[in-house]
Amino acid sequence: MPDHRYEKAVSYLYSLQKFGIKLGLANITHISDLLAAPQTAYKTIHVAGTNGKGSTCAMLQGILMEKGYKTGIFTSPHMVRFTERIKVDGGEISPDDVVALTEEINQAISGVDGLTPTFFEFVTAIAFLYFRKQGVDWAVFETGMGGRFDATNIIMPEASVITNINIDHREFLGNTIEEIAVEKAGIIKRGTPVITTSQTPGALGVIRQKAAQQNARLEVFGEDFDAQPIRQDITGTTFKYRGGSGIEALTIPFTGGHQVENAACAVRCAELLFNSTEGIESALRGIKWPGRCELVRHAGMDVLLDGAHNPAAAAALSSTLHDLYLRQSFSEVILIFGAMADKDTVGMLRALMPTANTLILSAPSYERAARPEVLLEMAKEFSTSSTPALCTAPSIREAIKMAGQFYKQGGLVVITGSFYTVGEAKEAMGQRPLLKELAEFK
Repeated sequence: MPDHRYEKAVSYLYSLQKFGIKLGLANITHISDLLAAPQTAYKTIHVAGTNGKGSTCAMLQGILMEKGYKTGIFTSPHMVRFTERIKVDGGEISPDDVVALTEEINQAISGVDGLTPTFFEFVTAIAFLYFRKQGVDWAVFETGMGGRFDATNIIMPEASVITNINIDHREFLGNTIEEIAVEKAGIIKRGTPVITTSQTPGALGVIRQKAAQQNARLEVFGEDFDAQPIRQDITGTTFKYRGGSGIEALTIPFTGGHQVENAACAVRCAELLFNSTEGIESALRGIKWPGRCELVRHAGMDVLLDGAHNPAAAAALSSTLHDLYLRQSFSEVILIFGAMADKDTVGMLRALMPTANTLILSAPSYERAARPEVLLEMAKEFSTSSTPALCTAPSIREAIKMAGQFYKQGGLVVITGSFYTVGEAKEAMGQRPLLKELAEFK
C-alpha cells in the first residue's frame, strides 16, 4: 500500500484539477525559471498528434536506450498508476520521488502571487525536475493536448514529431483539421527537424507552412520515408522500411497499419538525429506499450485492450480486428465499450459495431463518462439486421463478468473506448491501482 505521504502528495496534485485545463506557457515558464530550467539539462524529442503519440514515444525511448543513453519518457494519461507517466530507462518514478519533488516545487512556487499551476503543469514540472536529478541524457516528451500552448512546449528539442492528426478536443483545439493542425504544429522550433505521419491534405499543408516559417527540415511519411507491412499476425508486424539507411525489414510487437507508420516515424527521427541505424532493429523488437492492442488472458478468455478514444482510433482498431484478429485467429468479438461523454461516441460506435457479435455498453467510474443507457440509445439509432446483440453493464468490472457469460472458445473480448476504460479493466483483472483518479482527459 502507498504510504500516507505519497497519498497526500498525489491527492494534492489531484486537487489542482479544480483549476481545469489552461492552455498557455506563462505558468510553466515561471515554474521552470524558479527551478533553474531543469528541462535544459538534457536533450529532448517532442511528440504531438491526435493518435499514435504514446506508441511513437515508446519506440523512440527504446531506440535511445538501445543506443546506450539514459532516457526519460513523459506520457499521459496513465491507466492504473500515476507513476506510469514518468519513467527513466523503463522504470517508473518512485512514490518517494513524487513526494519529494512535489514538496520541492511547492516550496519554490509558494508565495508567488498569481502562480496557480494546473494539474498538468505541475506534473510536467515534476518530470522536468526528475529527469535532471536522474541525470538522463535524453528525454522524450508527449504533449498532453495540442502542442502550441501545451505545458511541455517550453522544451527546445533536437527533433519534433507530429503523428496523425484528426478531430479531437474541439472545445480546446478547434473544429477543423486545419485549426487543430495549427495547435499541433506549434511544437515546431526554428531550425529543428520535424517528422510527420500526417497525411490529411489540410493538416499537412499547415505543417508545411509552419516548417517553412521556422526554417525546419520537414520529413513526410509517404514522401521522404515510407513503410509497408510484409507480414502480420497477432504477435506483431514485420514491415519494409524506406528511409535514409540500408534497413530493409523491421519487426514491431504491435498490430495494425497505423503502428507501422508510427514505427517508421520513430526510425526516421533516429536516422536524422544519429545518422546511424545501430540498435534500431533490436530496440523495436523489444518495445512494450500497454493498452494499445494489448492481448492478455483473463479468466480463461482472450482479451484485447485498446485505448482508442476517438473515431479515427476506433476505425484503426476496427480495421485491425477485421483484417487480422478475425481473419487469422478468432471467430467472434465480444466488445466492451466505455467512453467519455464529451467524445464523438456515435462516431466511435459506428466504426466499431460492424466487428462485434456482442456489444456490452458500460462506463468507467469517472464523472465525465457517458452513461451506458445513453450509449445504448445511440447504438440503437443506427442498428441494422446485422447489428450485434446489445446490452449494458453498470461498471467495467461487471462488463467483464458479463462477457464471460457470452464467451465461447475461439472468441475475443475487446475492451476499448477510453484509456479510463482500459485502466479499470486492468484493475479488474488484477493490476494494483494507486490513486487511479488522476488518469486525466482521454
